[in-house]
Order: sequence, then structure tokens, then C-alpha cells
Amino acid sequence: MFKEINIEKIKTLEKDLLDTISEIKSVTALEVEAFLEDKKEIYSLRYLLIEAVEAMANICNHILSRTAGQVPKGYPDCFEKLSGAKIITGELGDKIKKAASLRNIIIRKYWEIDDRKVFKSAQENIGDFEEFLKQINRLLENKT
Repeated sequence: MFKEINIEKIKTLEKDLLDTISEIKSVTALEVEAFLEDKKEIYSLRYLLIEAVEAMANICNHILSRTAGQVPKGYPDCFEKLSGAKIITGELGDKIKKAASLRNIIIRKYWEIDDRKVFKSAQENIGDFEEFLKQINRLLENKT
């Protein structure tokens, strides 16, 4: 038998993710050229994206371990399994998997990072992080 989801833990992670989303929005409110000229903003955005993906992955891992007894192989796999379990939609799972892949590129520097693309991606896809929380909260509402 599986354990119950620790809602307090999820809510703590959710708050962290919401704070990170707010900071990402602040950075991406800059003009792209101003962003590219400021190394602190570049490194801030990179780190914030890492934090956001890790917060979502922590939520994902907790839910999968508690509800399905699954241990994902990595961040992209976590979101694939979460969508496979119908906890988030397949479309959102694919989008979050791309964010997880970007996180891996930033961490491991597989090739030269194009910060203009990172900025554009963050601007265009920040809503996916918020949608992730909405879909997770739907699950939590059904558990209480």
C-alpha cells in the first residue's frame, strides 16, 4: 500500500516555486538587450530556471513515490511518468520535459548556452510552471 501525499511538503515546494516564478518574471520583464548586457541577470535567470525545474521535480518525485511507487530515472522521466499517470496532461508533461532538458544543458553545459534563447524560452514558457501548479493542486483537492 502506498503512503499518503504529504500536502504540507507539496505546499512548501509550491511556495518556493511561486517565489521563483515571480523572480523569473522580474528578470524577463527586462528588454532582451539589457538582459544580455548584464551578467548578473544572465546568471540569475539560469539559476532561477534550475530552481524552478528542481522544485517541480521534487513535487513530481514525491507524488509518484507516494501514489504509484515509481522512482523516475531523471527529471524529464519524472514529468513523463507524471503525465503517464494522468496527474498532469501529456501536453504539459512534454513542455515541462523541455524545461528539464534546458536545466540539464545549463547544469552540464553540453554546448555553448545561447542566453537569448534561454531568455525567450523563459518569457514564453513561464505559464507552464504556473499550469503545473494548477494541475497538481487539482490532484491535492481530490485527495482531501
